[in-house]
Amino acid sequence: MDNLVFERAEEFIKKEFINEKTGHDWHHIERVYKMAHYLQKYEGGNLEIIKLAALFHDYTDKKLKDDPKCAELKMKAWFKLNGVTQIDIEAILVIIQNVSFSSKESSHSNLSLEGKIVQDADRLDAIGAIGIARCFTYGGAKERYIYNPKDQKSTSIQHFYDKLLKIKDKIQTDTAKEIAVQRHEMLLFFLREFEDECNIQF
Repeated sequence: MDNLVFERAEEFIKKEFINEKTGHDWHHIERVYKMAHYLQKYEGGNLEIIKLAALFHDYTDKKLKDDPKCAELKMKAWFKLNGVTQIDIEAILVIIQNVSFSSKESSHSNLSLEGKIVQDADRLDAIGAIGIARCFTYGGAKERYIYNPKDQKSTSIQHFYDKLLKIKDKIQTDTAKEIAVQRHEMLLFFLREFEDECNIQF
């Protein structure tokens, strides 16, 4: 695949996500893209499919798109216009459809190696220091409380227990597992400090 395809893909995604304020912005996508590229060096897999799937992994996300089906059609049209083969398009679509934490197939052992790499890269960006920042960015965009002892379910802190602390054990590639251990420890450290500060006695 011509390198120009990836350059055009980057520019296309940058423009599409320029106004995104929920932590799913271009900088998140770029980090996932770079992490997926890094994981591929150690894990193998088709780099071209990995790169395109990483760049487009949030493009049809229902949290970000009012009409995910329309977004998928637009994405397919972009792929075809830029010479991506139908076989590669289908492989990329399967990855994108299953990359989400909430996807029914998101932990399925039958995911392709490429799918596991992109999924792991995306999940790694949800934990560690950057994951903490993104959690509160998303919570602010959705007008959630940071912390509310009387109604924890609607807070950003609760999101750590509902999702973020579970990610380490859902990572699938060996290279990503090593990174996840360190980032998981950052989550635990933050929560301990947060709890101490919230419960300080005068």
